[in-house]
Amino acid sequence: MQLNFRNSYGPRIWVAIMFYDPSGCGAYGSWGTRGWWAIDYGASAYVLNTNNRYAYYYAEAADGAVWAGSYGPIYVPQTAFSSCLGIGQTNARIVGLREVYIASDNHTVNLTP
Repeated sequence: MQLNFRNSYGPRIWVAIMFYDPSGCGAYGSWGTRGWWAIDYGASAYVLNTNNRYAYYYAEAADGAVWAGSYGPIYVPQTAFSSCLGIGQTNARIVGLREVYIASDNHTVNLTP
């Protein structure tokens, strides 16, 4: 199943994700983390191919709008990253994530206000 994000909000949005990855992150909590995808208004970004129906995301817009939740939390540095849930970073913020149910083989999350 493919997970995509679409900017239906306006200002540029950056997205980070958490996904089940026991083969790559088994020793560090079994969850992978990745970011950042920069998505301009009207554009979409492919972020994940998975067999799991659930993934988690955090997003923030250039104007300060945030899509956060109670899942995770994860460490997010300012620059692009690919890590695991159980690996902390001193140069990172800690953020909570929203859950997304991947309902189809090609699922898109529309980021709106």
